[in-house]
Amino acid sequence: MNRKLFIPLAALLFAGCSSNSTGDAPAATVDLSGQEAYEQYCAKCHDTGEQGAPIVGKHSDWVDRSKLWQAVLMDHAKSGYLGMPAKGGSEELSEKSVDAAVQYMLERTHKDMPGDQ
Repeated sequence: MNRKLFIPLAALLFAGCSSNSTGDAPAATVDLSGQEAYEQYCAKCHDTGEQGAPIVGKHSDWVDRSKLWQAVLMDHAKSGYLGMPAKGGSEELSEKSVDAAVQYMLERTHKDMPGDQ
């Protein structure tokens, strides 16, 4: 191969290998406490029941969830479920923060059992 063509071609190949496919920088993850993540990303629906979301603090909204409810709820919170977007609509929210938000909602909901608000 002609040396004049090899150097620019090699530079292009190496440049392509060092960046992601879209050319954008990877999204940074955001770590928040459970309460912070809930208030910023979950409360809009889970405080009001918007789109059928179970209301935090209202035990009857949560009682008929799966027997594997905590694992299933955490998976739904991370992946999305029905009308609920993954990670509350925030791709940059870390999985640790999503887990903490779910735990926060469950603790608030079940702290005063068996009564309902």
